Amino acid sequence: MPADKVLIVSGGYVSVKDRSALHALRKQIAAFRASDAPWYDVHLKVLNAEHLLAVRRHRSSLAFRRSPGCDVVKKYFADERLFNPPELSDVILTTLMRAEGIETASATYSELFEDHDLRRRLLDECGCVFASATLLRDMSELVPMVAMLDRPDNHVVVGGALAGLVHKDWPGCPGVDVLAVGYGEMMARSLADWIRGGYGEIKPPYTGRVEHKKGVVFLYSGVPEDRGLDFLPTPDWSLAERVHGARFPFIHYESSRGCPYRCAFCSYPYLFDDRRYRIKSAKRIADEWTGYAASGVEYVSCLDSLFTLPRKRLVELCGRLIDAGSPIRWLCYARGDDLAENGFDDVDICRLMRRAGCIQVQMGIESGNQGILDNMDKHATVEAGAAAIENCRKAGIATFISVILGFPGETAETVMDTWNFISQTRPDFCYATPFTVRVPHLPVLNPESRRRFGILTHGSNRSSSPYWRHDTMSALEVGHWWRWIHRRMMTEGASLDASLFYKGMLNYSRAVHRQPLLDFQRQAVTRHPILRAVFAGARRWSEKRLAEDMKLAGLA
Repeated sequence: MPADKVLIVSGGYVSVKDRSALHALRKQIAAFRASDAPWYDVHLKVLNAEHLLAVRRHRSSLAFRRSPGCDVVKKYFADERLFNPPELSDVILTTLMRAEGIETASATYSELFEDHDLRRRLLDECGCVFASATLLRDMSELVPMVAMLDRPDNHVVVGGALAGLVHKDWPGCPGVDVLAVGYGEMMARSLADWIRGGYGEIKPPYTGRVEHKKGVVFLYSGVPEDRGLDFLPTPDWSLAERVHGARFPFIHYESSRGCPYRCAFCSYPYLFDDRRYRIKSAKRIADEWTGYAASGVEYVSCLDSLFTLPRKRLVELCGRLIDAGSPIRWLCYARGDDLAENGFDDVDICRLMRRAGCIQVQMGIESGNQGILDNMDKHATVEAGAAAIENCRKAGIATFISVILGFPGETAETVMDTWNFISQTRPDFCYATPFTVRVPHLPVLNPESRRRFGILTHGSNRSSSPYWRHDTMSALEVGHWWRWIHRRMMTEGASLDASLFYKGMLNYSRAVHRQPLLDFQRQAVTRHPILRAVFAGARRWSEKRLAEDMKLAGLA
């Protein structure tokens, strides 16, 4: 076994790339067994599965094949570009290790789980495994994945977002040798020297430290001395194409770390063990994007929590891209008030972004009720969110919004406000998600907030969806409202359900796709009565199990 070859593993626990429903079910069972409060997650998955299976069932139906929009819908779902590229963490780690002269191989958790021969071969070849936990939700997903990767004669390093969230309350995970917390780019040399030195002592970067706890080495990067991120090496997507043997016209990109806001529900500002908001310069972004475009990249998806801030950088970047001929199309995240600011002339910022190649903006609207936004410490208004959607529409940019249901203060009336917002603004895509308390150090879960809202929770970092209740709603009730708002959105054609129509978003055209997809969505959820009856029984079953478990936990 080449001791200095590294296997880089990334991806989510359950992936759209899963080829086998049986293997996906086996993974779910493993996570269920590793979780200490599983029934909220089970209930939500039952609710979500109803609509996913309804869409699949309708696509195979005779009624769909005879419908006027059939060809448009089929072409939309045939677009696989969003699912082709590896995760950014894979590309970054490959770039870093190859720069250190260390050979790498790459795979996803799903690929290794489904293909025993591939797993055996790669683990035979590689003395070290870098397991990216960025897309794993909690320890109940990490534990079975590490068990799959661990061998007596190899070494497992876990890093990424989940490592940053659980390191303070690390519960232990058999098979993990090193937990890497912070900036992977700053720890690369330390890990490479450790590998080359035969896995002896790890020496931290001069900005970081090493701690030993519960039989695991905790390697901390510390924080950058530079206030920006221009010092980071450029992820080499051409190298990724050679490693994976495929071309990637669509890639992921990151231009910031952290967030200047402290929304009560969000963990993003704390993922890198660094409280400062750090960004790449407009020049660095433009140079990297034009370089990617020259190598054949057509689309960039910006993973930053806020790409449109600061405004000065956004305007400069758009100008540089326009001067370069707008060589690439891009998607980004934004706050609504960034795109509807009084200091900028109405839709001009959106039109500038569109000229620079922006095709889609994803906005965390969160709620259509101002009181809930204030409870979230969102520092945004309902009116600004509505204006941002309209400004994007006028500029020709597709809109993808997300809302959170069940946040403290939520009632039937505030849910109705959120529905009215969706119905009136009619974004292209909408994703509704239930409130979660999975991350223990969220601002909303501090002692003062718990007292203010009467928040009670049950579960731990081994629960992907811990139980909760507060003065106005509980985990048991929110599922009803989640399903209600999804079904009303789909049956009344207010927006496309983003979880169902994510696949073809790169190809989305409002003029071509919106109405045929809305018609297809309505037909999928209103027909097929046998499927609805089956899921009605499944909902009652999972809801009953959740109610019983919450009662035992004292949250009834």
